[in-house]
Amino acid sequence: MPHSVPPRRLVLLGLILVALTAAGCAAGGFTGAPGTAPQTHERAPRAALASLGSYNVDKTKTTVAGISSGGFMAVQLHVAFSGTFHFAAIYAGGPYYCAQDSLSTAQTTCQYATSSSLSASESYLDSQSSAGTIDPKSNLNGQKAYLWSGTMDFTVEQKTMNDLNSEYQHYGVATTYDNTYASGHGWESPDGEVACGTTASPYMIDCSGYDSEKTWLTYFFGTVSAKNTGTPTGTLINFDQTPYGGGANDLDTNGYLYVPNTCANGAQCTLIVALDGCEQTQATIGTKFITEAGLTKYADTNNLLILYPYQVSSNTPLNPNGCWDWWGYETSTYAVKSGPQMAAIKKMVDKIQSGTTTTPTPTPTPTATPTGGGTPTPTPTPTPHATPTPTPSPTPTATPTPACFTASNYAHVQAGRAHDSLGYALTNGSNQNMGLDNVFYQTTLKQTGPNYYVIGCP
Repeated sequence: MPHSVPPRRLVLLGLILVALTAAGCAAGGFTGAPGTAPQTHERAPRAALASLGSYNVDKTKTTVAGISSGGFMAVQLHVAFSGTFHFAAIYAGGPYYCAQDSLSTAQTTCQYATSSSLSASESYLDSQSSAGTIDPKSNLNGQKAYLWSGTMDFTVEQKTMNDLNSEYQHYGVATTYDNTYASGHGWESPDGEVACGTTASPYMIDCSGYDSEKTWLTYFFGTVSAKNTGTPTGTLINFDQTPYGGGANDLDTNGYLYVPNTCANGAQCTLIVALDGCEQTQATIGTKFITEAGLTKYADTNNLLILYPYQVSSNTPLNPNGCWDWWGYETSTYAVKSGPQMAAIKKMVDKIQSGTTTTPTPTPTPTATPTGGGTPTPTPTPTPHATPTPTPSPTPTATPTPACFTASNYAHVQAGRAHDSLGYALTNGSNQNMGLDNVFYQTTLKQTGPNYYVIGCP
């Protein structure tokens, strides 16, 4: 290799498992961070978890974003469910099916781009599109993607992200590529706590206040309102992932959904799925991915629902750093629609979008023809595929004048404004957790639609 390898170089991707197996877990083995004991994860108590709610979502703007293993997973979701995800923001990920169901390929081709994976990747994508195990590849033409790669990222080197940029352009995806910052491996945000040129936990990096989130939100959606720099006004809902596969397939039992008040009250909103990377599980860094990614601040002022699914570490299958499955540790079908983690996240998205009350007019398909793949220049520029301006969505049906009710949680449940879930009272419709279902807890609810209630009332 042309440079020395920092000792934590492999940590985020969890790709030192071959050495782990061969060495039989020698002293200081890489079962977690170097020199640490294997991680154990205390899952959230089921009784404290809300059910995932349904909201009015503009399905033409649904977006997926991710870092490291979450970046590879985000690419998988974007490609496999291209009829659902129209935009993708990828931090230090790589081409679709880069690992080709092989740990050794993930360690070499995908991390260090020792050889190009484009030919195999595009061949697999084409064949799966023809077979129907992923959505038609033609959906990708005219969509948009944002790519981030630091010049000091030695965990996923820029050559790998260059290949992803080339692949996206091959299928007609318009890209914008941030690849000039001397950053280490991580998700860039002005709220990150790690210095730009450093690779260290919690892998949330700040490059002199640069706001990569604003860059891609503006690129995807046009004008973006200034973020909320004060106290969040929405609700971070701790929801139960078990109906979607949580507790199995290395998925945690709980995830989070940030819901701005406007979205809770029935306004049409945009859904963004944000995926953390290895060593960013709740057991490792708590909710720092949520608080430092910079997305919830824009959510309040731009009607954005932010879904944060969570994964866990495990010894069987061997996934000690809590990575998303992008090399096949769960199953060989990890990158298609039937992949366990892929299907689980898609079910969450479907549930959230099931409250949609208006159907946006689909974006017209551009006439541009996808260009052939190839090696990009050192600083690739956005592809010339222009996305036509979508027809404005129909105005949502007006909701009834809000009515307010103040009573004990028990009384709300008895009156049909809320329901009991394992001893907790949850609002009907929005599924917000009101606390224990008894006569001692009192809550004010606002009705914003038929059998739809939210906590609080002006």
